[in-house]
Amino acid sequence: MFLQQFIRPSRSLLRAFTTMAHSVSIANQKVPVSGATPEILPQVLDFAPFKEWVSRLDQAQRVRQNEMDIRSIEIQSTDMFGSGKLGFVKFKADVRFKENGKTAPGIVFMRGGSVSMLIVLRCEGKDDRILLTMQPRIPVGDLEFPELPAGMLDGSGNFAGTAAKEIYEETGLSIQEHELVDLTHEAYDDQWQGMYPSAGGCDEFIRLFMCIKHMPASEINALEGKLTGLRDRGENITLKLVTLKDAWKAAPDAKLLSTLALYHGLADSKPELFNR
Repeated sequence: MFLQQFIRPSRSLLRAFTTMAHSVSIANQKVPVSGATPEILPQVLDFAPFKEWVSRLDQAQRVRQNEMDIRSIEIQSTDMFGSGKLGFVKFKADVRFKENGKTAPGIVFMRGGSVSMLIVLRCEGKDDRILLTMQPRIPVGDLEFPELPAGMLDGSGNFAGTAAKEIYEETGLSIQEHELVDLTHEAYDDQWQGMYPSAGGCDEFIRLFMCIKHMPASEINALEGKLTGLRDRGENITLKLVTLKDAWKAAPDAKLLSTLALYHGLADSKPELFNR
């Protein structure tokens, strides 16, 4: 009995061994992935944003002829959504320049991509107006932060479909996919997936869409102050109308400011996109 207890590996040792046994391939390197529990780690490795990150880093390494030495990836924490689905991952990648051994910043908050929509409401004889959502944004300490309607991608790869769905959920407006202009694609083709608001610490990209919707003035005015959002998911949204010409100073939202920049740039180079 004593001998069996002595040679039996402890639970913590088994957990450490199981965790350290996982790895990912990046270019010609086998990179160990550790830190999470045996129950969570397979979910991290199968997390669509993580797989996309590995794929992009693999491609970058090959293009730049394995410039970096990617030594390890340590999962530091994870957050699950109410449905039991993995939502966010924080990890640290030990990445160093082969030339001098210096480290590159490798702390990552991973949440994946999302979409945002600039909805221009047009009525003859009136200034164009846009819709902003006002809702609590606890990370910035604000309970009615003004921003463009937005939502996380669902993993289907259908950017326009997700955008149309989010528009309906957050504003109540029904918009067809063909009515949306994919500003990201029009500006960058397939070079970039979207706008990156914080590339120094987060993988999130935001696909920027726009649509022009013609509506009677009475229907547009009725949207002001309307309560929307999926309340069962904790969304508490109030709609706000602002003129398109004053939108740049109506909110400090990076999605809004980036979308306005692309819109004005494309309006000059591709005016046919907006003649609707």
